[in-house]
Amino acid sequence: MTAVVLLLVVLVVLGVGVAVGLSRRKRNPMLNQQYASEWEQRMRAVEAALGWRFVAEDQGFQERVPRIGRMLEADRSRVKFQLVGHWRGVPVLAVEVVLRTDNVVTHEYRTYSAVVVPRPVPGPWVLISPRDDSVWGLFEQFVQTGDPAFDQRYEVRRKNPAFATALLASGLVPALLADPRAAGVAIAFDEHALAAVVPGGLVQAPLGHLADLLLDLGTRVPWQALPRG
Repeated sequence: MTAVVLLLVVLVVLGVGVAVGLSRRKRNPMLNQQYASEWEQRMRAVEAALGWRFVAEDQGFQERVPRIGRMLEADRSRVKFQLVGHWRGVPVLAVEVVLRTDNVVTHEYRTYSAVVVPRPVPGPWVLISPRDDSVWGLFEQFVQTGDPAFDQRYEVRRKNPAFATALLASGLVPALLADPRAAGVAIAFDEHALAAVVPGGLVQAPLGHLADLLLDLGTRVPWQALPRG
C-alpha cells in the first residue's frame, strides 16, 4: 500500500513539473523551437529586405535616446533585439524594447520597436507621442500646441518651450498630420538623435517607413534657425 501511495506521489510531482514546463514554454515563445525558427526566418527576411544586420552586442540605445531610455528604468534586459545598418547613407539602429505603461497597479508591459538616426544638429529635446497610447503617460505633463487637430492626435512634452514652439512652427505640425507614416508613431527629438517608436516587435514594424519618416523630418526642419539653449 505504501509503495502505491509513493508511486502516486511521484506521478503527481512529475505531472506538475510537466505542466509548469509547458506553461513556461507558452509564456516564453522563444523556448519553443518551432516558434524560434519561424522568428529567425522572419528576422532574416527583415535583414535581407533592409540590408541591416542583427547584433547581440549592446548598441547603447538608452544613451542614444535618453528620453526613451529612461523608460527602461536602467534595465538593459528589456532591450530585446537590435538591428544596425544604413538607410539612405545614414547610420540607423532599430531596437525592440519592453516598456511599462503608466498603470503602476498592474505593472503592465508592452513591446515596442524604435528606429534611431543621428540628429542633424544637437539641441533641446521634444517628445511627440500619440494621445491614445498610455505608455507615454510615465512622462511629465504634456502641453497644448494650440492646433486642435494636432492636439487631438498627439501630446507634446518638452524642456525648452522656445525650442519646442519654433520646432512645431517650422511646418512640422501640418507635415505630421498629413503624413500617413506618422500615424500612431511617437517621435523623439532627443539631444543627439531622432527616434520613431511604434507598438509591436521588430519583425512586424514598418522599419523602412519609420527610417524614411525620420530622415524626411530631419531634412525638413530648419535646424540652424531654431533656438539652441
